[in-house]
Amino acid sequence: MEYRQLYKKHKRAVQYGICAVFLIITGLIYLAGRKNASVSENTFADNVVSSSIEDSWHMESESSVEDIYVYICGHVNSPGVVKCLKGTRLYEAVAMAGGADDLADMSAVNLAALVADGERIYIPAYGEDISVEEQTEGIVNINKATESELMTLPGIGSSRAADIVRYRTDNGRFQTIEDIMKVSGIKEAAFNKIKNYICV
Repeated sequence: MEYRQLYKKHKRAVQYGICAVFLIITGLIYLAGRKNASVSENTFADNVVSSSIEDSWHMESESSVEDIYVYICGHVNSPGVVKCLKGTRLYEAVAMAGGADDLADMSAVNLAALVADGERIYIPAYGEDISVEEQTEGIVNINKATESELMTLPGIGSSRAADIVRYRTDNGRFQTIEDIMKVSGIKEAAFNKIKNYICV
């Protein structure tokens, strides 16, 4: 009888022990799962922050892109106004104007210089002595000139100068010197008289 009671007690103790071990293992598995979930959440959060920073950088880079217009004249194959990106170097702008011709003295200009919006750049020939003042003398920027300055152009009187300023105010800047022919009263004949004295 005592043997049976002892056996029952021992059996019950073993069962309790197995339950306790099972509960401990279950608890450990649960805690490990929670830890992995926390790591995953942190990794996800880091990825989101990193992605947001990248998106912000790309948006900032895109917003910094800006078109400018530069007048390249003198000894280039296709003189005129070229459209380029802000930050363009002079050698790139010259290439956009068809490149230098056979007479061009490229050592007379700084090919590494950054070009600026609305700038007029003259490429001289070998042996040509042209100072900065001579390069810009008599050249009128039709996007910035006052009525008085516009009246210094051949064939442009007070009425026509006022028309140019009015057109500029209503329609925005001229993109090329040829755009001045959009102003009422300025046709090809009038343009040919002033084209060598204007820039944008």
